[in-house]
Amino acid sequence: MTLRQKRCEFTLCKAKLIIWIFAQGWEVASGEGYVALTARFKHAWQSPHKERGAHDTGLGEDLLLYVDGKYIVEGTHPAWLAIGTMWESMHELARWGGRFGDANHISFEHEGRK
Repeated sequence: MTLRQKRCEFTLCKAKLIIWIFAQGWEVASGEGYVALTARFKHAWQSPHKERGAHDTGLGEDLLLYVDGKYIVEGTHPAWLAIGTMWESMHELARWGGRFGDANHISFEHEGRK
């Protein structure tokens, strides 16, 4: 699967996940997504995300979760666990950051990076 194909599939799965999240009665907003263009424009890697990682390749995004109007940062919150489980079930390349201490991160694996 090419990077273009992965980006398109990632976007489709992300859209389906967002619809699913709202159907649960929760709210979600986009956080940091594709950062490569900005970082390269500045001619220096100035990002909290890994260079050549999912945000750099267009295969990762951070989500902002709200349950009953409250911003949820605790990765152990039941909503995050449900979201992570759902995300991982949507595609064989889907990776959830809750497995490595970054619960609001969703991505597709690419060249061994998630």
